[in-house]
Amino acid sequence: MPRISIVLPTYNGARYIRECIDSCLSQTFRDIELIVVVDGSTDNTEEILKAYDDRRMKVIKTMNQGQAPAMNTGFAVASGEYWSWTSDDNIYVPDAFEVMARYLDAHPEAAAVATDCLIIDENGKIVGYEEYPWQCFLYRAEMGRKVGPHRPEARIIEDIDFFLRFRHLGGPVMRISAPYYHYRVHSNAVTPTRAAERPLISLKLTYDLASRGIVEVDLRELFLNRMSQASLYKNYQAIDQMIAFAREVGVPFVELLERRRRFLESPIGWGINRLHIAGLSQVGKLGRKMRLWRYRAKKLLSTNETPI
Repeated sequence: MPRISIVLPTYNGARYIRECIDSCLSQTFRDIELIVVVDGSTDNTEEILKAYDDRRMKVIKTMNQGQAPAMNTGFAVASGEYWSWTSDDNIYVPDAFEVMARYLDAHPEAAAVATDCLIIDENGKIVGYEEYPWQCFLYRAEMGRKVGPHRPEARIIEDIDFFLRFRHLGGPVMRISAPYYHYRVHSNAVTPTRAAERPLISLKLTYDLASRGIVEVDLRELFLNRMSQASLYKNYQAIDQMIAFAREVGVPFVELLERRRRFLESPIGWGINRLHIAGLSQVGKLGRKMRLWRYRAKKLLSTNETPI
């Protein structure tokens, strides 16, 4: 039985999947199984997979169902003591699993451990540093089973939904403050159509988690924030659905939401909202760049080597 199971769901990910698979199979920690779930791909993904001859890699082919069902399919056959998953466009540092497994072995109180990551563009150039808790991680299989399967209704935010539930039901998620993962940001990662769906899905799922005591949120700010995000894509149908949902669950600020809807729909309101979101985005990008500069400087000073 392998100690670590990695599930890799993929749908038309041929462009980057070789890099991803190679980074898994070339880990310094060899006692792994890599379960690739081909979720109805129509590109040449299957041809790429046929080139691998490694007993540690399993390939499961399914009809296209979405990421959450694909991950559930993979974990249904996972036999490792520790579990993880990755996307087909991201890359592990060679000793990522050795470091994370050693941490969990030494800290039995930890349900999971996560590391920082480097942000790369579509060509693999490093463009930022992020303290992502939900990208490079390893958790105990028993806790994954306790939390339950990935939820199809959480499409686009499957990882966030799972780990919010994990922290509540599974236990503490510890962090290693060093990058062991390259997280790729590119134009095909999330299409504009799917991004426009995210605010409504996020609103309903976050409300569900809050109503069950899994997360603590300011409901008024939650609704206003998700309406603001939907307005960026001029997805006023989603905003109407948010207001209808607010009435359905009986929140006391429906009139405020209706006024905000009228403001966001106006040309001036949409413009102000867009500038606000753009400003927050630029602050986030600057923060990632500053963390990268700090990481490079620290690496240079500690090793006297040319930074990456």
